[in-house]
Amino acid sequence: MRRSPTPFVIKKVRSNMKITQGEAAAIIYFSWSAWQKWELGLRQMHPALWEFFLIKTRNFTLEYIK
Repeated sequence: MRRSPTPFVIKKVRSNMKITQGEAAAIIYFSWSAWQKWELGLRQMHPALWEFFLIKTRNFTLEYIK
């Protein structure tokens, strides 16, 4: 079973893309506040949402295929 990404990973990938939390959230049709909670570790992002984000942003690398 896939695990939720850590807050560090979520923030690192987004930061590397040079996009805001709001822009990242919009890519997967979620609110800015939801994204903010995922990055702060207040809530866990569902693994399917994370994979959806990686696919849509073409960041799906072999590192995430396990």
